[in-house]
Amino acid sequence: MKFLKVIFLAGAMLSSSASFAEQDREADGYDVMLDAVIVRPLSFVGLVTGSALFVGLSPLTAIASIPAPHDAFELLADTIVVKPAKYTFVRPVGDYDYNEGLN
Repeated sequence: MKFLKVIFLAGAMLSSSASFAEQDREADGYDVMLDAVIVRPLSFVGLVTGSALFVGLSPLTAIASIPAPHDAFELLADTIVVKPAKYTFVRPVGDYDYNEGLN
């Protein structure tokens, strides 16, 4: 019985490691359609929401900019406006691993 457990665990470990070795692949029609119909509109809604939050949080951001390093507006704008805008408009269609400006 112990030997059967060892064989089962070894087989499970060997077969599960191959599933993480996914190759980079080109976007197919399903990825492009899903991106154009669902992901892009939701990204645009996130961009509009982030822009509204940016306008609403501007007074608090101005207060946060008083002490050095005076970059609260840049950090806030980059986080809730620029990154969603790049994800919505600059990212190639069907590419969900786009990291430009997201680091």
